Amino acid sequence: MKKFKKILALLLAAAMIMTLDMAAFAAGTGTITITPPTGVDTDATNTYKIYKVFDADGNGTNISYKLVSGKTTAPAGFTVDKAGNVTYSGAATGSELTEADIAAIAAYVSESDLVATVTSTGTAAATASNLPNGFYYITTSTGTVVTIDSTNPDASVNDKNIIPELDKKAKQAQDPSYMELDANGKNAVAQVGKVIPFEATITVRKGAKGYIFHDVMDSGLEYQSDLKIKVDDVEIQNDTTKVSTTPAAGDTITATFVDSYLKTIENKTIVITYSAKVTSAALQKDPAKNTATLNYGENNGYTTDEEIVKVYNAKLSVNKKDGEGKPLAGAGFVIATEVTADNADSDDSSQAAVQEGEGSQEGESQESEASYKYYKLVNGAVTWVDSIDQADVHTSGTDGTVPAFTGLGPASYVLIEKVVPSGYNKAADQTFPISGADYTAANLEQTANVTNQAGSVLPSTGGIGTTIFYIVGGILVIGAGIVLITRRRMDA
Repeated sequence: MKKFKKILALLLAAAMIMTLDMAAFAAGTGTITITPPTGVDTDATNTYKIYKVFDADGNGTNISYKLVSGKTTAPAGFTVDKAGNVTYSGAATGSELTEADIAAIAAYVSESDLVATVTSTGTAAATASNLPNGFYYITTSTGTVVTIDSTNPDASVNDKNIIPELDKKAKQAQDPSYMELDANGKNAVAQVGKVIPFEATITVRKGAKGYIFHDVMDSGLEYQSDLKIKVDDVEIQNDTTKVSTTPAAGDTITATFVDSYLKTIENKTIVITYSAKVTSAALQKDPAKNTATLNYGENNGYTTDEEIVKVYNAKLSVNKKDGEGKPLAGAGFVIATEVTADNADSDDSSQAAVQEGEGSQEGESQESEASYKYYKLVNGAVTWVDSIDQADVHTSGTDGTVPAFTGLGPASYVLIEKVVPSGYNKAADQTFPISGADYTAANLEQTANVTNQAGSVLPSTGGIGTTIFYIVGGILVIGAGIVLITRRRMDA
């Protein structure tokens, strides 16, 4: 019997809890010191509750266990004789209790068995002192694995929790034109109207409990209602025994995972995919944000660090002045981007010959040597049309300012003066690049200063040009000479 009791003592003292709770043995009046899990936030608190399961009598070598006062039965897996002595009758191997044993202990204890509550902050250990001899069951608010390291009166317990891992990033769209991501998928410069895919991954850790995924999108992102949740590439979100996807207040997306299901996928990865359209509410240097967090632990009381993807777009402002530096009203501008193999068909189905406007009248144009598409807003989304006559024209006001061209993605653009104020020369086109890797105002909020000189420029090449004026002038000079000579002869 003594040998069996020694085996029982070792089994109980070194028990590993495979669910959210843990068992601890104190072999004499003393302390239990609990070390929190690694990776926990420095300001995070963790509450440990210590329940007495059995009384213990002995010196750590010869120990006998008895029911605590008021108890008449032992948990499943344990037997008690007429004298109240407790022995183990379960199927544990080595020094580990089975999950069934642990569940039985959890069901056995009640709040009347609670003898101590301690709280840790960050990674600092928490200690419960002056505990009577006994075998103890300890719960943790993180809902994780803890083991006993010692059978000495002053027991040390390690909370074996591994903080669940959440990663969130933007993915490249099928149409990559006018959109660029950084290497980590945490920042994007994207044209308004583009749809950005997102992917969040959750690594399920041992003892997982209380997992709730939250995603919140700013007003500059419009959720496309295309949520998919998969484990092992099998979709699970239509199964309420695994996950519920009813959004919580303030969330764009909420995924609440069932604890019993989490237990079956420990150390696997949950993959959550969805997408959002960049809207006109998105800002330039102050980005639209897509923020994800994961609650975990008892009562979902712990939260991972925020995973944030920032989405930017750019704008171009124009200041119009005359040659004296005064504001000039009535100048109409369009912006264009040169057609390449990558973006030729990104917004329109055809690529026609494009015209570039010149002259003082809207609609006057000549064929451009380059092939351009032109900026046009359609239902708040930026599109690119083939003809300059279909483009949005932004006109300078009396103060010389031109309404900004907004919602631009990364590309090289050309600012073209399509409508020239009467009596002024057309300003030269200006090229301005928008980088997809620069999130500063200098890149994302550019300003072009455009000056018109008074007068009109006479053609110097092509057609008859100024030659006609030299010819007419020459004829007049010759004619005047002939008249002068004729009069002199007549006078003679």
